[in-house]
Amino acid sequence: MRTLLIILLFAVSLPAGSVDDMTVGRWQIVTHSTSANRTHITEKEILGLKADHTLDITILVSLKKDEHFIKDLQFRATGIWKRHTTTLVLVIQKIEVPFAKEVSRTITKRSMEALAAVYQSRLTESPIRINTITLLTDKKMTIINEKGVSTSYTKYLPSPLKQK
Repeated sequence: MRTLLIILLFAVSLPAGSVDDMTVGRWQIVTHSTSANRTHITEKEILGLKADHTLDITILVSLKKDEHFIKDLQFRATGIWKRHTTTLVLVIQKIEVPFAKEVSRTITKRSMEALAAVYQSRLTESPIRINTITLLTDKKMTIINEKGVSTSYTKYLPSPLKQK
């Protein structure tokens, strides 16, 4: 009984919203595809949900077709988030200018601009996103957006070699 009372007092003394919210953390999804013209595309999205209710989204896009390639074309956005039971609301407030880690000489400026416009529109066309959380564990989060599209994120764990 004494232990239960101590636990209850501790739980009541915590500020509202500070109880371990499993949505806080860095989440990722990686997709691989090949377009009709045989371009191999890898997209990696990292969604960072911080305890102070700010968020950051990083989208990395790599393309390869024959000798043409773009490595890690990067799009970043920041904003705020709020969760109420199973509803997760993301609000994008700022989008940074994209940049690429490496681009082959055979890629034209017009191609880069067109590609950047496609991915930037994903962030600018719906700056307010209302999602329903259908699964949330310490390692996986699945959400369904307003259009009914389901996205399954896994907890992002950077490579130990990159942390040095």
